[in-house]
Amino acid sequence: MVIGGLVLFQALVAAINLSPFMNYYTVELLLDVNGEANLVAWVSATALLAIAAAAATAAAADRASGKPRRQWLGWALMAASFAVLSIDESAGLHELIGEKAHRLLEVDALPSLYTWVLVVAPVGLAAAALMIWWFSRTLGLASPTGRLALAAVALWLVVPVLEALDPSLGGPVALSVVEESLETIGEALMLAALLVYLSARGRLRALAQRFTAPEESSR
Repeated sequence: MVIGGLVLFQALVAAINLSPFMNYYTVELLLDVNGEANLVAWVSATALLAIAAAAATAAAADRASGKPRRQWLGWALMAASFAVLSIDESAGLHELIGEKAHRLLEVDALPSLYTWVLVVAPVGLAAAALMIWWFSRTLGLASPTGRLALAAVALWLVVPVLEALDPSLGGPVALSVVEESLETIGEALMLAALLVYLSARGRLRALAQRFTAPEESSR
């Protein structure tokens, strides 16, 4: 239900951004896909935080059930990464990085605000490669969780390219709508991947027993 709601919200946002409703100040202020600190950004930040929470739960559950260190540690690192991304989405840290980096990296075709693409893209590519490697070595890319995660990462890899071509650089508004939609669908897929993993029979049993055992022993 949450995942479906996220996708429906993005579909509504996309439709509004391509409609005359964007001529209204309040609508633009809240739903502009190119805006910062608005409803669209907050929903995205919340989705990223939900992914971080689900990954942290998976890490705790796998550790409690005695899974290999590489498996639960991978989930823990993923949780930390998505928590940072959630903060970035709500605070616009990548734009700040772009402004700072522009002092060292000047590209005539790229305004200072978007220099972050040159700085963050290599880090993002490395993180995506590590994530896919981890999924392939632990869960397998043929598993339901692995397939959903792979699809999410594939969509996210397209996002920086499209974001660097936003309307302020002469690109059409539709391009920004597509970029934001891919980002949101990727979030929905990754959240679905984690929920599928956590919903497996007995996955959370060891974690629940770990928390309930002290209470039972104290009685």
